[in-house]
Amino acid sequence: MVVNLPRGAVPIPDHALRSLTTQPVPPRPGPGMILARFLEGLADHWESLESTPTERLGSAVVDLSVAFLMSLAEAHGLLSPHPRRSELLQEIKAFITQNLGEPHLSPQQIAAEHHISVRYLHLLFHHDKRTVRGFLQEQRLEHCRADLTDPFHPGRTVGVIRARWGFRDDAVFGRAFKKAYGISPGEYRKRHFQAP
Repeated sequence: MVVNLPRGAVPIPDHALRSLTTQPVPPRPGPGMILARFLEGLADHWESLESTPTERLGSAVVDLSVAFLMSLAEAHGLLSPHPRRSELLQEIKAFITQNLGEPHLSPQQIAAEHHISVRYLHLLFHHDKRTVRGFLQEQRLEHCRADLTDPFHPGRTVGVIRARWGFRDDAVFGRAFKKAYGISPGEYRKRHFQAP
């Protein structure tokens, strides 16, 4: 079975791709096995899939193929740190930090703002060992935590603070804060201002 991928969809240098694409999919568990099973399923049930939008299936094949090739390239030591990649990641993180208050900030918007695909955005954060949404939430929570203990604004409500940093819902914010800091936002503020 042969898969043809658009070159622009695969963020792997040419030299690494050349050495990877001539190898069969390894039979061990991992992204290669998932890709192989998915392709076998497509081949076995192709006639019954005629009414299914093929763009979605094609997109799934591209995503699984890229995940497989990236894992293979990393395992073979074919990917070296790319200076432009780390600069771009820092740029993106700065953009996210500057726009934390925008409640609808999403990976799609962030990718569009930097003229890259959402897939490549996720890949950049994968190399940083985190997710886009994880980084966004971590930054929002940290800014909320700092505001809760700001001595210049002790009267600012928890609701105002969470909205200021892009959280739209009290319950979602409360759960996320408690998970990150082990205590509710209100209790955190209360303890801080009671401390000697």
